[in-house]
Amino acid sequence: MTSWIFIPALLAAGIICYGYMRGRNTLWVFLPLIFLYLGAGRAGYDCRRWEEREEVIRGLSGKYAEAEGRVSSFEEKDGTLQIVLKENSVEEKGRYYSVSGLMVSVKLTEGQGMIYGEGGLRLGQTIRVRGEIQPFSETRNPGEFDSRRYYQALGLDGKMFGEEMEVCDSRYSPLFEGLRWGREWGKGIIYRYTSEEDGGILTAAVLGDKSGLPEEIKSLYQKSGIAHLLAISGMHMSFLGLSFYKILRKAGLGYGKAGLAGAVLVVLYGILTGSGSSVVRAVIMMCVGFLASYLGRTYDLLSSASLALVLLGVQSPLLLTQGGVQLSFGAVFAIGGLSPVLRNWLGRGHFLSGAVSTGIAVQVVTIPFTLYHFYQIPFYGLFLNLILIPLMDAVVCSGIGVIFFGSFSAVLGTGAAGTGHYILGFYEWICKEMEMLPGYNLTFGRPELGRIGAYGLVLLAGVVCLKMWEEYQTGREEERKKEGEEVGKKAGRRKTVGNKEDGKVEDEEVKENKVLFYCFKLFSLIGVYCLCILLLKPGPVNGLEAVFLDVGQGDGILLRTGKTAVLVDGGSTSKKSLGKYSLEPCLKSLGVSMIDFAFISHGDQDHVSGVAYLLETSEDIKIENLMLPYHGKEDEAVKKLEVLAKKRGTRVQYVAGGDTFQAEELRIACLYPGKKDSPADANEGSSVLRIDYGRCKVLFTGDIGEDSETQLLERAGEKRRLEEVNVLKVAHHGSKYSSGEAFLNTVNPRWAVVSYGEGNSYGHPHREVLDRFKQKGTEVFHTAEGGAVMMWTDGERIRFSSFVDGDGLSRYNN
Repeated sequence: MTSWIFIPALLAAGIICYGYMRGRNTLWVFLPLIFLYLGAGRAGYDCRRWEEREEVIRGLSGKYAEAEGRVSSFEEKDGTLQIVLKENSVEEKGRYYSVSGLMVSVKLTEGQGMIYGEGGLRLGQTIRVRGEIQPFSETRNPGEFDSRRYYQALGLDGKMFGEEMEVCDSRYSPLFEGLRWGREWGKGIIYRYTSEEDGGILTAAVLGDKSGLPEEIKSLYQKSGIAHLLAISGMHMSFLGLSFYKILRKAGLGYGKAGLAGAVLVVLYGILTGSGSSVVRAVIMMCVGFLASYLGRTYDLLSSASLALVLLGVQSPLLLTQGGVQLSFGAVFAIGGLSPVLRNWLGRGHFLSGAVSTGIAVQVVTIPFTLYHFYQIPFYGLFLNLILIPLMDAVVCSGIGVIFFGSFSAVLGTGAAGTGHYILGFYEWICKEMEMLPGYNLTFGRPELGRIGAYGLVLLAGVVCLKMWEEYQTGREEERKKEGEEVGKKAGRRKTVGNKEDGKVEDEEVKENKVLFYCFKLFSLIGVYCLCILLLKPGPVNGLEAVFLDVGQGDGILLRTGKTAVLVDGGSTSKKSLGKYSLEPCLKSLGVSMIDFAFISHGDQDHVSGVAYLLETSEDIKIENLMLPYHGKEDEAVKKLEVLAKKRGTRVQYVAGGDTFQAEELRIACLYPGKKDSPADANEGSSVLRIDYGRCKVLFTGDIGEDSETQLLERAGEKRRLEEVNVLKVAHHGSKYSSGEAFLNTVNPRWAVVSYGEGNSYGHPHREVLDRFKQKGTEVFHTAEGGAVMMWTDGERIRFSSFVDGDGLSRYNN
């Protein structure tokens, strides 16, 4: 009710009131209300439809089925053929289901000619694939990529791991297949006459194929804030479409024929480059521009962008939630809405006023979207874009030149590649130089929606003030003009030489003052840009937040309080790229760029693999203090961590029982094993930590077994500390050889968290352990069931929630 009725009604009421105050016709001002409810109804219908489609895929999950559908797109990568099938009929044990879209992966055997040659796969053909169907994975930790929502926005329901494939209907689409063949042909020519790195960039910039883009370059461009240069967008469409249109006009074609030819070109080019959301937006806007030219009407950027947004929303409302779509339209609305206001304030006749106003407008409008989806702000991206965007046309021309000239001359093709090579070399050099500057990439994390809303209100207030200033200045200029005319009439036309000289001096002073005032305005805008960034900077954490990450079969816990971040373990044996795809994104999304303490319980991979990635590979996350287990000094994995840490300038300390640490209000004590203890193996030598925040006491037990638990209980001082614990991190993922009866009788926690991978081969958590907790009345949270377990406390109250479900699971006042 809140989503689909009250919010649209309030928005529509505001628009209606505005229209009424501006004297609009009563019937017209009610149109926003009608369209808002139509949009809400369309979104509601789409959500219900997706629920039904998800139910079908969940029912087919893990089952061997046969799918028959139309080939929409395909590509071969690393020996695997990935096919997008649309309009599928899926058969499973005699039952048939309708599935709109499937992503099919088929492993190709050596020499298998599935793409090229006689009988190769073609777009538009109908094929039959047999294999296992799985749903797309959903995000289970903060910051993870939500592949389910992403592919839903593209109209894909699930994925299939194909084992057998055959063509049912060999008829294909000549148009789409011809464009695909042209794309592959152009790609081959680019790679023939350029280096592998240049080829990957030019292919992405000209043909929209990013499969060959070097990972290093992709990361460098993203961190520098210029990754959009590699995406096919309005800049490419405008360059190609308008160039072609002007050539046709000069050749004598009328507005209609030239516009139609230009529209056909941009549509075909859009299909050739993959028909991404930004491409579709640019195609629609270009076609509207050609139509406006033919009709003799004024082209309005905001109206055409709004039409494109409506059409994309009707196609798939979920597309509007994607970061790329929001950034693309945010940039266009900034160029059409905020940029003219800033340019008028700066003065249209001044040097670089257009470029600066556009750059500032795009940055301040898109900052919230950038942070929400990517968690970082490239601070110097504004300045890099001012320098590099004007050169991008030359890069695109170079890529097109390589394809055109390289198709009949190797010499000309290589020569055409030279321009792009040197410009791309300059791009890489200046980006790497910027990396050396302080504040190069600011990790602020995902801002709360309330903060984004407040930011929008501040930005809106600033625009209103500038508009009022513009109207005030216009009024003053008109008054001065009238006064000047009156003075001129009274003084007559007689002027002396002295008056002329005085006038020249006054003109020079006026020009100098204008230049100084313009410089002041430029620096003011840069200050506003910095202020906008600061408005979205997160404040210190109130209380203690703990995130028990869903790392699969492993452990990883992040603690935050104030400005302090503590990591306890971070590894997995079931998620091979845990550090890259789960741990690092989680830290970034929460605004953590510095881990003050990283405690490693022991050296098993399911506790250290992610931490090793942070030390060895991650450029954005730094660990200040690495705390290693005292009895793991001879462990090869622990030794490797120490070496990696010293290379990064991280302080290393070995922790034993009796050591204590203080981080703001967080007190960390190692209870076991002491230096004189002799653990039987690495698991028994796990560091046992108690972390205190007010009356909240959390015990981390690593992978200790009942032998270590018994030794802990035999120590009177430690036994008293164990009795005070109210939150227990279950040892060894819930193994039956840990969390013994005597240990639980002493600890008797109110809550427990167990971390394990669903369907793991060890059978964790074992039923015996869960039964023990049930007998004690302990509430147990499972990472494999609801994703990351989130805990918050102010030292008195404690609240648990699930990342997937979102709602509070348990609340308690000590």
